[in-house]
Amino acid sequence: MLAGRHIKKKRVLFPNKELVENPRIVKRQEVPPSDFTFVSETLEGEYYLVIPRVAREVYFLQMLQKNIDCFLPIEGDGLLIKKKFLNE
Repeated sequence: MLAGRHIKKKRVLFPNKELVENPRIVKRQEVPPSDFTFVSETLEGEYYLVIPRVAREVYFLQMLQKNIDCFLPIEGDGLLIKKKFLNE
């Protein structure tokens, strides 16, 4: 009877993620000699819009490369990450 208490549930990253196709993003672009500007682009493919809620999710996002694997959406809250990173 007590054996069931020790079964761990699978922890899912970003349980409230939202699938977005071809999202628009904002990128920082360096302008020489020591300035910058922001540009917008449209990414092709499927991405998840996620909002980190726990430290484990924040740590996962820190491991991704900025503007390569993880992007800032042009509108809304959260971050966009490639779908392949969260395929379960």
